Amino acid sequence: MKELLVYAHPALAAVAILLAFIVYRDGFAQRKLRLRKITPPEGSYARHLKLAPWNAALIITAAIGGLISAVALREWKPFDTLHGWFGVTTAVLFTLMWWLGRKLIRGQKHVAERHGLIGLLALFAAGITGVLGISLLP
Repeated sequence: MKELLVYAHPALAAVAILLAFIVYRDGFAQRKLRLRKITPPEGSYARHLKLAPWNAALIITAAIGGLISAVALREWKPFDTLHGWFGVTTAVLFTLMWWLGRKLIRGQKHVAERHGLIGLLALFAAGITGVLGISLLP
């Protein structure tokens, strides 16, 4: 059973990273249209708002799951790998992005640029974390 459980974290993280690409694509499209003063297509903003919090929760869950997997299932020291540090960084960036997104929803439009920049950094960090994690698979 333990041999199968070690794959739960990478599977969840892979789904979360793929969803992050979808959410980022929608958010970036929103930004481009906003700057051009063009009305976005029906539903794209709603999809971004619907998926983004779930994506942040999945990334954070994957990070916690990775820590549990490393310590409990693989008997590693916490944060003994670069993958672990990038995982924590990714989780922090996604949390910050979610928080800025909440401010945007409440009408604080001045955080839009920061939200987008943090989104790009979070996606980049998630990708690096995933690549670094591949070498740690059993």
